Amino acid sequence: MSAESILVVDDEPDICTLVSDILTDEGYAVTAAETAASARQQVSKGNHDLVLLDIWMPDEDGITLLKDWKEKKELHCPVVMMSGHGTVETAVEATRLGAFGFIEKPLTTAKLISTIRKALDSHSKLKVDESTGDYQQKLVQPIGTSPAMRKLLEECEKCAQVSSGLVAIGEEGSGRTTMLRYIHHLSGRSKKPFTIFFSDRFNMQTGNDDAWSKLKADLIESIKNAEGGTLFFQNIDQIKTETLQRLLDLLRQLHEAQVFNRFDVRVNASVNKSVAPKLLSIFQTSFGMARLYIPPLREHSEDIPELVNYFIDYFCASDNYPYRKCSIAAQNALLHYSWPLNIAELRGIIQDLLVLGSDEEIDIEEIKQALTTQQSGPREDANVVDGLFNLPLREAREAFEKQYLLRQLKRAGGSVSKLADLVGMERTHLYRKLRALGIDSKENN
Repeated sequence: MSAESILVVDDEPDICTLVSDILTDEGYAVTAAETAASARQQVSKGNHDLVLLDIWMPDEDGITLLKDWKEKKELHCPVVMMSGHGTVETAVEATRLGAFGFIEKPLTTAKLISTIRKALDSHSKLKVDESTGDYQQKLVQPIGTSPAMRKLLEECEKCAQVSSGLVAIGEEGSGRTTMLRYIHHLSGRSKKPFTIFFSDRFNMQTGNDDAWSKLKADLIESIKNAEGGTLFFQNIDQIKTETLQRLLDLLRQLHEAQVFNRFDVRVNASVNKSVAPKLLSIFQTSFGMARLYIPPLREHSEDIPELVNYFIDYFCASDNYPYRKCSIAAQNALLHYSWPLNIAELRGIIQDLLVLGSDEEIDIEEIKQALTTQQSGPREDANVVDGLFNLPLREAREAFEKQYLLRQLKRAGGSVSKLADLVGMERTHLYRKLRALGIDSKENN
């Protein structure tokens, strides 16, 4: 197995030499660059596993360099920043741009090695095949011990023992994908692919026969590649009406031709709980898919303290966020919020509080402020929502998606990577959706 490659960018030759020697002794393949221009050349011609980037350099600062790399999508590995005199604002800006962590100078060997190892391990947990949306990642068991969660987990165990397809029904952000992945993990298919087809992939196609033929060919190829595993259609109800009908017809033909049986592929889907009964009936009668109801967070709110602690530990371990304890009073305030966007909304709030907060403890005033910001949204957009009822369904859906993504992009501080976490979309498909809706993330930064 080849050594992991690290690019060290620092204008001080002594630092470059020291860090390179330490990392080489640790078994890494190290390349050094003493200027931003040299770093650009190295990134353009090399496939690095991590970049260790100094902030203050004479020709161009590291923050500007990182921002440019991200905007041009030239860098696809974690970045750890170094600084001898960084500020909280600088750290927040670096995190917003996607930096994994921060190391203060003078460097200590233990901190350097530990941070780099965490960054590399975190990046390797999720490997995405952008052509199929096939994820292979370390699975985390769903969080919660409430009666509603215990019942759901028992149902998941039963679903894992059968081979029929499943349709997960629930509200946005309630954890439908998590539960279907968990069932895959519990089943005899766990060592086989769990392949996701995102609804946006169907909505991005132009609608002409050539585009549909290519999409159909990709789908059939994905079935072959998913042999023995699971093929998951995420948010299938969000596909445009005419495209959805084509897809259902195709799935029906494949089902009748025993294609899924031939390749031993389990077909799952997720839909919003408000979906028309007719569509649910098609899943059940035409494809023999069982229904799995995923409760909204407000129906198992007693799990919120456990979820809060989980998200704090997760962001601190995976993304090197500063640790902050959530006070009992703050947790109590979270317990009494309605959570219209469910677990995804809770995750986003905890992420914001860890990045932007400064005290060691998250207090009730911070929570109140965060929840007030959340609750103010619908009232501000009431006229916009009312106006959607006067539009055809497709135009209404696109208008809502644009308003929704603009609001979430604002919450994410203009960061598309944070936006992907907030809305539960794979980043490549999210970029396509933003372009299709005419949303420029840089303008909304």
